[in-house]
Amino acid sequence: MERDYTRLKPRSPGERRRAVASGAAARGRAGGAAPLPERAIPWLLAVTIAGSVLAIGAVHTPTLALVSSITAVAAALSLRASARAGAHSHARSLPALTLLGLAAYTLLQAAPLPLAWLELLSPASADVWSRALMPLGEAPPRYASISLDPGATLVEATKWLMYAGVFVTAAFVGARHGARLGITLVFSSAFLAALTTIAHGLLGAKEVFGLYQPRFSVAAWHVGPLLNPNNLAGYLNLGILSGVGLLLTSRPLLPAWVTGVGLTTIVGVGIIASSRGGLLVLPLGLALFALLSRWRRGRHRPGSRSQGRTAWLLSVAIGGGALLAALAATNRTLSEFADDNLDKLSLFYSTLPLLADHWLLGVGRGAFETVFPAYRQSPGNIVFTHAENFAIQWAAEWGIPVAAAALIALGLAFRPGKIALKGSTAAVGAWVGCAVLLTQNLFDLGLEVPGVSIALAATLGSLWGEAYHERPLHEPAADEPDAERRRAWRTAAYAAASGLALVALMLRFGWRDVDHDRRALRAMSEAGAATGAGWPRFRGELRAAMLRHPAEPYFPLLGAVVALQGRSESPIPWLQRTLERSRRHGRAHLLLAEVLASRGAREQALLSLRLAVEDDPGVTGAAATLARQWTDSFDELVRAVPEGDAGAEMLERMATAGDRREALELRLRCAEEAIARAPSRVVARWAAGDVLLAMLEEPSSPRCGGLEDGEGKRAACEQQIEAHATAIQRQQENAFFAVQLRARLLLVRKQSAEAEQLLAGSCERLDNRVGCLRLRVQAASQMASPERLPHAIRELLSASCSSLAACAATSTWAGDLLVARKDHQSAVTYYARAAQDEPTEERLLKLANAASEAGAHVEAASALERLLQRRGGNDPVLRKRILDEKAKALAPELEP
Repeated sequence: MERDYTRLKPRSPGERRRAVASGAAARGRAGGAAPLPERAIPWLLAVTIAGSVLAIGAVHTPTLALVSSITAVAAALSLRASARAGAHSHARSLPALTLLGLAAYTLLQAAPLPLAWLELLSPASADVWSRALMPLGEAPPRYASISLDPGATLVEATKWLMYAGVFVTAAFVGARHGARLGITLVFSSAFLAALTTIAHGLLGAKEVFGLYQPRFSVAAWHVGPLLNPNNLAGYLNLGILSGVGLLLTSRPLLPAWVTGVGLTTIVGVGIIASSRGGLLVLPLGLALFALLSRWRRGRHRPGSRSQGRTAWLLSVAIGGGALLAALAATNRTLSEFADDNLDKLSLFYSTLPLLADHWLLGVGRGAFETVFPAYRQSPGNIVFTHAENFAIQWAAEWGIPVAAAALIALGLAFRPGKIALKGSTAAVGAWVGCAVLLTQNLFDLGLEVPGVSIALAATLGSLWGEAYHERPLHEPAADEPDAERRRAWRTAAYAAASGLALVALMLRFGWRDVDHDRRALRAMSEAGAATGAGWPRFRGELRAAMLRHPAEPYFPLLGAVVALQGRSESPIPWLQRTLERSRRHGRAHLLLAEVLASRGAREQALLSLRLAVEDDPGVTGAAATLARQWTDSFDELVRAVPEGDAGAEMLERMATAGDRREALELRLRCAEEAIARAPSRVVARWAAGDVLLAMLEEPSSPRCGGLEDGEGKRAACEQQIEAHATAIQRQQENAFFAVQLRARLLLVRKQSAEAEQLLAGSCERLDNRVGCLRLRVQAASQMASPERLPHAIRELLSASCSSLAACAATSTWAGDLLVARKDHQSAVTYYARAAQDEPTEERLLKLANAASEAGAHVEAASALERLLQRRGGNDPVLRKRILDEKAKALAPELEP
């Protein structure tokens, strides 16, 4: 039988209503209600939309496999229903064909090719593959894929096939039931996401649903199904605009009050999410919705509902959400809004060289995270998983031609003249919500989270299904029911099998993503299974991971660390590969410096330290310590110091590294050089003052003492200390550093009473009150009269007893100080408190010794008995001492 595959044309609302009515009548004549598989399709769509977002956005491979399987079944049933009715399938529409084409192309990116072919197609990718096994001393693999992370690309292929399935399913539901059903499902899913986020915030939960522990720090009120604030805000913005359209539509599926409560909740959580991008695009979306709705009302007769009442309800809902956000806002929320971090701009700029190298075929969908370190220009130990712009992300991973074709095709298919303005007010709101979500994803990428993209595909599919209703191609012949039924089931079986086969392929080759391999190999190395006899096995695991992720710099770095620890082989080839794949890798340069220093190449080692600090300020402390260990020459140390603020911080760290009594002249020069480069550095000024104080305490110091003109030098040093204290106080009025330098200077002058008085009047306002009170206790202990000491100790204990452990540590310190003053009787009090708060063998022994010296032999024996019990009662020396203490307690006092 010939079929007329004419092109689909949009229908007017009246034509769609008549088509739906005629289709319903035809189904009624054929046997009443729709078959059970067809009635299950909307429920499967609802489970896919809500389940994908509640399951942490379906970002984990097992969850993604489950959601993809459900989608495959739903799409297969939709195709079966369309084929059974003899209608055009939405799988042949431009959006569905584009999504299917992208899934197929992504799958081809993961296909292995002969390396010689790859050199012709993508020379840059071929170069990465050809050097992947260089640290192992092996030849390059014979076969390689366009993708530089083929496992991740298989996952992405599954995602895009899933998005196509969601679109086809939503389009079928939109054609049969109208777009409002799919839009309501998305709105309800956003409401659920907002509710669960509120519930986690109220409970103070640290785990999602009490099951999933996030791998990164998540602020309060941000714990929920979507942990990233930008992803959450984008998803909720889609829900807000969908809800606005549903509230103003003439035939809503939900009661107005339900939609209003949902809008209030979603708006409140969207603001609390503290996404600057999300908060910026939402007012623009609301303005665009108002403009399109006004223009649409000018062309179509308005609905019968009272626009005034719904507009009032809409204002109350949005205002209530803003009020809810204001009540729940914290200082951290406001600081997140005020954050002026513009690292994303440097990220966009750094991606341009990557695009230049892989402009034709891309690096492979999902491979951006492992490839980008070779192009990153910003310093720091930062992992950028995505480009934070969906257009740049597509171009980098698919190549510019495919990304441009996809953007053009999808843009033409979903332009407002084709979709939004042909439907209801709900359709206009949903379309604007999609536009707002895509706009935010130009600088806050959230479409890489499957749950977000599923909601987007479901919304657009619902709009497409309503605007381009299925049209029957023919009337099924009465004598061919079995043939039609077999054809429908065959279509469904092919679709389901394709989706499930790709899911199986993903589970076989894509479940070990780069984050999984990083954590697994690091755990092996930390457990000691990578050195000695375990090195060959660990080396094999590294090789497999490097073939799965050939561009990732972490694995050769880990190989270098283990090779250096185990002395199994040279770490240099491993480090060479790391620096090839990450040009700004401070930890690799730091490790290289240690290797060079161990081989006697000190100058090269110092240069590597400089590069390490330039690439990663986080290693400054470690680099400063190593440099101080390797040389005591200031001229050599300066070679390891970079320019700018990083260099000033490194000099500051050099000035504070090591024992304060060692290398005083070198430490002072480092501090003075740091101050010369950055006069506002508080720690550098404190370090200079600390060194000068140490010199004042050394009578033979050439800088602050000596035989010639000793008094003049001491006075000059004291003036410099006061100058540093004044400069610190000018920078930070409540800084403890300034008061500490002045108090210590008074103590050096033997003016302990003045020092105690200065500290007593200053500690309450300083940023380190506990440190100030501790220094006050030291000053009081040096006074001739001890009456101020007990009060100072009590204030210190009151300020530092934030926990039993902290209280015990402070009490022990106070007891030690009193023992040094030979005040054993007072020391017993504080040792007893420490032993009560957190008993340890050391504290019990100190209590026993102090009590014995104070003549409190009963208390000494009691402490020793507790100590003996902790040791299991098998210490004869301790038993004898207990008997001695008891004997002393029972002996009569001797008369003088």
